[in-house]
Amino acid sequence: MSSKYYVTTPIYYVNAPPHMGTGYTTILADVLARYHRRNGVESRLVTGSDEHSQNIADKAAAEGITPKEFCDRLIPQFHQAWDLLEIGPYEFVRTSGDAHRHTVQTVFSRIRDVGDIYKAEYSGWYHTTDNRFLDESEVPEDPESHPRLKFLTEDAYFFRLSKYQDFLLEYHDKNPNAIVPDFRRNEMLNRIKEGLRDLCISRSSTDWGIPLPWDPEHVFYVWGDALFSYMTGSGFDVELACRNVAEGKDALEGQPEGNFWPCNAHIMAKDIPWFHTIVWPALLQSAGLPLPDSCLVHGYWNFDGAKMSKSLGNVFHPADAVALVQAAGVRYFVLREAPTGSDGNFSVQALAKRYNYDLANDFGNLVHRLITMGNRFRDGTIHPAVGSFEEHQALMKEADTRFDKVLDDFASYRFKEALENVWELVRALNRLIDDEKPWELKKGKNEGDSERLDSFFAVSLQVLRKVLALLSPVMPSVTKGLYAQLGYPGDWDGLTWSEFRAPLTKEWNLGKGEILLPKLDLENLEQELAERKEPKVEQAAEKKEEKKDEGPSYIGYEDWTKIRIIAVKVLKAEAVDGADKLLRLTVDDGSRQDRTIVSGIRKDYTPEEMTDRTIFIIDNLKPRKIFGIVSEGMLVAAGGQGDPITLIAPIKDLAPGTPVG
Repeated sequence: MSSKYYVTTPIYYVNAPPHMGTGYTTILADVLARYHRRNGVESRLVTGSDEHSQNIADKAAAEGITPKEFCDRLIPQFHQAWDLLEIGPYEFVRTSGDAHRHTVQTVFSRIRDVGDIYKAEYSGWYHTTDNRFLDESEVPEDPESHPRLKFLTEDAYFFRLSKYQDFLLEYHDKNPNAIVPDFRRNEMLNRIKEGLRDLCISRSSTDWGIPLPWDPEHVFYVWGDALFSYMTGSGFDVELACRNVAEGKDALEGQPEGNFWPCNAHIMAKDIPWFHTIVWPALLQSAGLPLPDSCLVHGYWNFDGAKMSKSLGNVFHPADAVALVQAAGVRYFVLREAPTGSDGNFSVQALAKRYNYDLANDFGNLVHRLITMGNRFRDGTIHPAVGSFEEHQALMKEADTRFDKVLDDFASYRFKEALENVWELVRALNRLIDDEKPWELKKGKNEGDSERLDSFFAVSLQVLRKVLALLSPVMPSVTKGLYAQLGYPGDWDGLTWSEFRAPLTKEWNLGKGEILLPKLDLENLEQELAERKEPKVEQAAEKKEEKKDEGPSYIGYEDWTKIRIIAVKVLKAEAVDGADKLLRLTVDDGSRQDRTIVSGIRKDYTPEEMTDRTIFIIDNLKPRKIFGIVSEGMLVAAGGQGDPITLIAPIKDLAPGTPVG
């Protein structure tokens, strides 16, 4: 087994904030990186921003800013989205960066040196959204009427792609896993067999791009440029590699310790395999550089019956999805809902139902029941030995078999199948509880009940440990939190697959169970979404018409008298899991000491700062659910809307319940 693993997403086009379509691709790559880390393999995930396009240049010009300024404004939103989806660690490559410029210019100079680049006039239809020239077969009957097509005639440099037709056919014949799944491979092979035309690799009508080192009047065509981002982010010394090749040496000779090239897996949607499986290997072969192992081509995510697309405007943003079902629910849904190579259908209802039925009910409830019963029936101490009971032994054996099957599914990109196998174990554990009735075994009415109860906890919690491990690439933070609650031994982050597969041999103590996967109220889904919603990842700044100042808006005295403000004392403050802005406060309001208020002040106040503090709240605000917790009031504060929040509090302590008016 290799000591390193390298996976990439496409270098995303930066014209709008990321949506769940790009989120899906990035989740796939992240799951693979996490899977390989559990094998004890150092793993690198590279993603980034594709910035050199005429469309971006035009948008920037319309706003009176540079293309780089336009991209600078959008790129933080990708980082925010990946953080919300628990992607990481990852490297982020910008095609406008100096390191990437060096990579592109170095490799293309090598390709030119071997005679695979020439200059000629190019005429053709250019798609301003896809940032590519169309093949003749792709041009619509009436291209002049197409708003995103432009006919361009200009001098350009070409790569001799046609020269590599036979090589590509032979390469894909000898490397069947170079394109996955098979039907995508067949599509690309058929396109190669139809004949390859030389590829235009430069533009002279724009200066937004990487200049050709031998002709600075031209910049690299976006698809020639962007593909080399994968090499830029790999730690690969391209200058050394090209020099090695020119001298007849192995390209990888003398590479630095931190090099991850060649790539193990490129992950992409089905609209761009042509560039990755035909153009990309041909360019690398021309330069004499190692080729990637595999390209995983996945389907589209449809929303409201159409492909989710920024250009169409029918997108669902990661922030909205995470606000509803947290990162665990989003990641689980997109992996479980559709086979990797096929299209999937995304809807709020489907997302919420899958989360409720699988995660909150089947899985979350299972964990909570086992922790609760283990603490109640065995004082939290679990003995790992499984008794001689046939059904217990059978379940342990099944768990080992499915454990191995799931790992194979992950390695082979069968994510849906992997999760279906995991869920067979989840269901088996729920059945075991129903069959064994541990609450009856605890009574000890029959001989052997106590031994059977110990065996029940041993088998159920050992199998559950395997389930948590198998789910860890999919739901990293939730599984880590549950592992801690269950008190299992070992460093969660450092444990390998082989260590998880091995049975525990020493007793351990359960912790306190907390619900990390709360159930959604499906009957009031829209309200639930609104109440749970974190602020959307900031939209690209747009010029907005300033509102006219229409003067103050007054309320009547009777309106003010309806609001009841009282002083309360904070008895306890704690962070809300899965919500980086929320604190849960337990307060004394003078009549009760268990009143709960959820407030978005976590970025300005720590739980320690809030404990034992006297503050003001709106007392008669209708209770509502926030992140699954019923909040009974609202704090009185100043600021917000991007500014620091300052709580309004009495100069001197007031007794809880003291009215303010």
